[in-house]
Amino acid sequence: MSARLLAALPLACATLLLALGGAPFFWPLGLAVLVAVSVAVPWRGSLTTFGALMWMIAGATAPILWVRGTTTEPPLGLSAAILFSSIAAVRLFFDRPLFGRGFDRALVVLACIAEGIGAKSAAYPYGVVVLAGSLLVDLGGGFAALRSWARIPRAATTVVLLSALLATFVAFVLPVLDHATNRRFQELFAGRMARSVGFTPHVRLDRSGFMRTSEDIVLRLHGAEADYLRGAVFDAFDGVYWSTSTRARAVPGTTATGPRTDVDATEATRWLFAPRGARIVSDTPWEADALGALRPEDRGVTRWAFAPTTDGVDPPGDADLTVPRALRPKLEELAIAWTAGAEDDRARAIALVRHLRDDFTYTLDRPPTPRGQSVLLDFLLVHREGHCEFFASAFVVLARVLGIPARLVAGYRVVEHNGFGGYAVVRAKHAHAWAEAYVPGAADPASSSFEVFDATPAAPTLAESRTRNLAAFFDYAWTSIVALYGAAVASPERSIPVLGGVVLVAFVVRALRNRRRQGRRVEDDADAPPAAFLRFEARLAKDGFVRDRAETLESLATRLEVADHRPLSRALRRYVKARYGAGEASEGELARALEPRGE
Repeated sequence: MSARLLAALPLACATLLLALGGAPFFWPLGLAVLVAVSVAVPWRGSLTTFGALMWMIAGATAPILWVRGTTTEPPLGLSAAILFSSIAAVRLFFDRPLFGRGFDRALVVLACIAEGIGAKSAAYPYGVVVLAGSLLVDLGGGFAALRSWARIPRAATTVVLLSALLATFVAFVLPVLDHATNRRFQELFAGRMARSVGFTPHVRLDRSGFMRTSEDIVLRLHGAEADYLRGAVFDAFDGVYWSTSTRARAVPGTTATGPRTDVDATEATRWLFAPRGARIVSDTPWEADALGALRPEDRGVTRWAFAPTTDGVDPPGDADLTVPRALRPKLEELAIAWTAGAEDDRARAIALVRHLRDDFTYTLDRPPTPRGQSVLLDFLLVHREGHCEFFASAFVVLARVLGIPARLVAGYRVVEHNGFGGYAVVRAKHAHAWAEAYVPGAADPASSSFEVFDATPAAPTLAESRTRNLAAFFDYAWTSIVALYGAAVASPERSIPVLGGVVLVAFVVRALRNRRRQGRRVEDDADAPPAAFLRFEARLAKDGFVRDRAETLESLATRLEVADHRPLSRALRRYVKARYGAGEASEGELARALEPRGE
């Protein structure tokens, strides 16, 4: 009973975390019943390798079918936790489970990791501590060892310290796999984060707006590289707040002319981030406003794909030249001074970018604007420091007073690439604001179009990187697991070759283990008494002659002779001579030597 309880304790911890983490009630309830039954009833007999694999596949099939059949898309971490826990629960009924107890412990640890990613529960860190303690007891010898530790203060202290170290290790390693876990630890122990992760398309110069400093990954891009991903586009400015003056409109489908880029968002979004001029080429229903901002028709999506098109460029509108009347006099004076000598609108826009980048400083913590003064003029004429929203706003209004149509865009920069997976990673801190100005083309000055102008100096959060560190490896491993899991759920028939390979490998591993065990068994049984001698000992025991564990065979033969059992005594002496004398006697010869004779 104690061995079964010890084997089920880690899984019981994982089941409790599922219950506290928002899983559908029937999963924790069903797993709890399986755990209780595995403790209450005797162990089942050993199964063949094929039988054990079939049971494991059966344990994994139910959660996969549930994910496919549910009307709401469950978090991937929660689905994976249910999958691992289900397999571990089924394996509790095996006397000698396939791949051993170490595999069972790994399943429970993987379930706990997945719960840390998918379960939004404040009990998670404490569950990790309990799980670490139960695994340590299991690895250290079970409840008997635990009782011995309690009697020895030094050993008990060592166990407590090891439990604390193991729990700390697990607690700090899990966040590497997914920063959402890290965020929950910070929320629990260090209070709520000051800045959230989601994209909020609001630009107010008197507030922090959508600027983020979090390391959380929000997008992953596979395929053709991209740089500026447009989210919201603004054309109306009142001196402090940017807004959009147009409404969304349906856009007819167009033919893609360039390579495709697939985007995976970590959370459902109401914005389809894509470069200017790109169109959605996946099956995602979408629409665009008059400024070219793309949005899904549904409530939110997590996947889409874009590609460049041959669409014509939207012409500028009246709002693209509007400047607050109170700001215009000083803005015109500054814009004319900065663009002196420029020959056309493109040259003037480039001059504005150069001045803002060279003469101003980037910071996320600019001093407050004195009451009653314009925030934008304070940035341009007094403090001369700010973040990207200030630089983009300054460029747009300065370009407008020069008669150059311009807009402000909020979105993300793509500056980080995973060196292991070859895909781009967009984090919350990569949120950015830039401008689009309607200027003559560099190759054809006779035609004009909107182009990107980024007046923000080099920001620390937007430094180019191709990471090959531990975090990048774990992110690559996690995305690979996600892709395999999604393929298995979407098309289970494609998993048959994989399952066949697993079965083949399992058979080979089981055969090698059995061969090694048989070799060890032969070596261990080399000095074991033959079956004939065991039957001889049983016959003597019926007559009252029980051999002591330390008694030699010669001493036993002497006792038999003194007790007037001379035939048995002589048989035993013949056995000793045949077994331990010169040469090697066969099993049959030893059996004949033990037969009493009437000599």
